[in-house]
Amino acid sequence: MDLIHRVSLRPSRLRMVGTLIIHVRDVRGRVLRTIHKRNTITFDAGDAVRALLAQRATDPAATELQLGSMRFGTSATSPTRYDVDLIEEVTTIRKQLTDSKKVNGVSGELSLQATIETTEGNGLSKPLAEAGLCTQGTVWNANIGGNLKLWARQVHAPITKTSAISLDYNWTLQFTT
Repeated sequence: MDLIHRVSLRPSRLRMVGTLIIHVRDVRGRVLRTIHKRNTITFDAGDAVRALLAQRATDPAATELQLGSMRFGTSATSPTRYDVDLIEEVTTIRKQLTDSKKVNGVSGELSLQATIETTEGNGLSKPLAEAGLCTQGTVWNANIGGNLKLWARQVHAPITKTSAISLDYNWTLQFTT
């Protein structure tokens, strides 16, 4: 009897995974509490990666697809991969992700950093509860739409922002198989 060996070849899949860590600090810089959350990568993020790799004549320029800002809001609505915007963005505290705010981690990992200072975001009618990563678009601080896309979104425990605290947002993206 002949033995036939069947080999199952599974295609390799590249997965994007993100982790959001928020440090709430007092005016002296001491950490008062830390929040850890796995984030939701949106379908627009996959489309942006595809367009970056393809760079066809009809695709947005690579500079428009790079991660350009971190944004914050007050909605506690759970994120989904279909999200295209923050639910309740606070437009006065958008943070540009300059090169110094983009840090290489281990292979396949990128960390993005933004700080809401003690002088920013105070006196909001609702606590901060959501964060989002956005592509650069043609103007980094424009409203989301066109080539400016929501890459990832997450909600976190509510934080009532006052001048007594600053918030350090550290968002790590990992590309794994």
